[in-house]
Amino acid sequence: MLYFAAVVTILLVTFAFVYFASGEENAGNIEFLQNYGWKVDKNAIETEEFTIPEEFDRVYESYNELQKKAGLDLEPYKGKKAKRYTYTVKNYPRDTGGEVRANVVTVDGKCVAGDIMTVSLDGFMHSLLFEDAR
Repeated sequence: MLYFAAVVTILLVTFAFVYFASGEENAGNIEFLQNYGWKVDKNAIETEEFTIPEEFDRVYESYNELQKKAGLDLEPYKGKKAKRYTYTVKNYPRDTGGEVRANVVTVDGKCVAGDIMTVSLDGFMHSLLFEDAR
């Protein structure tokens, strides 16, 4: 019985840590997006962990150009583990005919990149700069 209680306690502490830690990071991501003028739902609709490649191919080079346009740069994070959070944008300034999403890329809890995009067939992706939406 003591073993069971110890396991339950460990699980509860672990879940509490994950819940509160992710809530902190989520709040930081939302603030990061707000600094660019974006309003998003308070919870991410998707998260994904990945590693930023050590060497950029053409796709990553193009993506990094979007970052540089917004005053960001992925170069210092090559080879690092990262996490992508996706949010639903609530204030896109024009009708796109579908849902608009904001992505935030974090490394060690720090926001290092992001983009605004749609997932439709005739969709788009642009930098975090609000003026790129017009």
